[in-house]
Amino acid sequence: GTSAFRDGHEVTLRDVSDCRLPALRVAGVGDEAAGSYVDVAYEAGAGGAPLDPSTLTAVDDTDAPVPLAVENPATATRGLLRLRVPMLAAPRPRLRIRGKDREGSEFPEVVATLWGEGQRDWRPSDSLVYQIVVDRFRGSDGRPLTAPSSAGGRANGTLKGVTSAIEDGTFSHLGVGAIWLSPLYQNPEGTFLGAKDGRSYTGYHGYWPAGPRALDPHLGTEDDLRTLMRSAHRRGLRVLFDVVPNHVHAESPYATKSGWTTGKPDSCTCGVGSCDWATHTQDCWFTNYLPNLDWSNDDLAKQQTEDIRWWVETFGADGIRIDAIPMMPRAANRRIAYDLRKRFEHPGEKLWIVGENFTGPGSYSQLAYHLGPAGLDGEFHFPLLWALRSAVAAGSGPMAAIDDALVTGEKAWGEAAPTMGLIAGNHDVARFATVANGDSVTEGWTPAPTPTDPLVFTKQSLALGLVATLPGAPFLYYGDEVALPGREDPDARRVMPAEEMLSGPARDLRERFAALARFRACAPALRRGTYRALYADSERLIFARELSGSPLETVLVVATRNVVPPGTPGPAQERLDIPLPGLQAGPWVGLFGEDTVALSADLTTFRTTSWSLHLYAPRDSSLSKVCPR
Repeated sequence: GTSAFRDGHEVTLRDVSDCRLPALRVAGVGDEAAGSYVDVAYEAGAGGAPLDPSTLTAVDDTDAPVPLAVENPATATRGLLRLRVPMLAAPRPRLRIRGKDREGSEFPEVVATLWGEGQRDWRPSDSLVYQIVVDRFRGSDGRPLTAPSSAGGRANGTLKGVTSAIEDGTFSHLGVGAIWLSPLYQNPEGTFLGAKDGRSYTGYHGYWPAGPRALDPHLGTEDDLRTLMRSAHRRGLRVLFDVVPNHVHAESPYATKSGWTTGKPDSCTCGVGSCDWATHTQDCWFTNYLPNLDWSNDDLAKQQTEDIRWWVETFGADGIRIDAIPMMPRAANRRIAYDLRKRFEHPGEKLWIVGENFTGPGSYSQLAYHLGPAGLDGEFHFPLLWALRSAVAAGSGPMAAIDDALVTGEKAWGEAAPTMGLIAGNHDVARFATVANGDSVTEGWTPAPTPTDPLVFTKQSLALGLVATLPGAPFLYYGDEVALPGREDPDARRVMPAEEMLSGPARDLRERFAALARFRACAPALRRGTYRALYADSERLIFARELSGSPLETVLVVATRNVVPPGTPGPAQERLDIPLPGLQAGPWVGLFGEDTVALSADLTTFRTTSWSLHLYAPRDSSLSKVCPR
């Protein structure tokens, strides 16, 4: 089950159904020529009364009635029952099904989600996720934003702006399969002082929840959000909502409820003075106007869980990103995950629950603690982020450290087997391009310069390419596709630049990454294949992504760093001769313009360049013939 608190201790929490009532569960969904179907399993209540098929009703996301045709109603005492659903206009309807038995007892409502056939076998690793800070992305007219006069102010990006990017093909061109929206809660008006720098900030980012079930009017209306969701689902895009269950703003109604918060203002501010992060992670406040919520209080736990379910159900989210995982007891994310899975998951429908557990380079056990069947589906792989930044952006750590982060992580996760989120950056760290440019990453109120060195764009391309080809779910922070610079917050959250402001190298970077991402969407080995390191040293990482039983569908990835230092006489290539045991021998085609190579278990010769990513597949594979490049 899940867990809760009793007498100060974390205990198992079991949610037991009332066996006197009839029950229905979704056993499967599918498509037919005339529409879709939902297979349901009926369990009679204590009285043994059969289901009354005539009472079965369904409504969609908008509460509009959906007709159901019941197949084989004679078997309705128990067992499987097929409910036929006509072709619906909604691109991904989420039906709520109700009914009674023949004695009039009503079974608890069940939910069935009807993705199209191509989306039904979806896994988190299938999608490139594009992270959006809504206020910084686009205006309601779809045009670029003007930077706010203060870096901590609002830029007035809106949900309509995000919808415009969905509809003009921005995300499909980038190979994006899901978008992650910054928190949508109503945040307080006005400005508030930062705990460490004393500067004025607004709640443009969404992480100061003041209205638990209110959409921030600066972002748009509820109809705007529903329009965005319909537009995304029509194009097969999934949408993750960002939820903030650790704290609220002082203006939230929860801040004044007796026993719902912990600590006191200014008694322990995270990272200030003796209130260090390591010791006080679960009792520090971000600042004196952001009280922590007390998840040991069952009333608070129920309310927060119901609030998150309300957002997912009301607007049709396909998953959530949970903020500040280590600042809460593990019971918090377990209760949230349990509640959402019980309500929405069934064969053919996976609700994705990913957690933000900000760690340093080696904190694998901290990440592992929150994973598993009762916990999160995955978390962001911060040890890998730091390895990427050290090896590629700074050029200091070895390329082999990237492999080490993956292997060490897999051992730490064990049987939990999560899908970890792969990132080169996010809204809480300085931009990758600024690190690669060698600029100071602190003083986020002083804008970092725009890189002009071609090497910065080459490094960014290599890092994003690794994020897209290593095992896991790749995330792309808005602007990283054009090497947007930025020091730490708030500079890392500057507005998305207008197209005419981009340099040629920035546009080339975007197009190279877009081609790779679209190829990834077509290549099962890159999305679901196992990872096997073949060679790793200070300057190179070579690995294979392999599908069991499909050797022709293997993708070979050759990532190089400074293999030909600038100024080296002769051609700007190195000859690399290495054995590649276990791969299909014969000709392998370079998937993005590289030369064909003859693979051999004993010795294979590559011609590689510095700071590059090369992909190969067997010449006879479908990857080299079908997938776009």
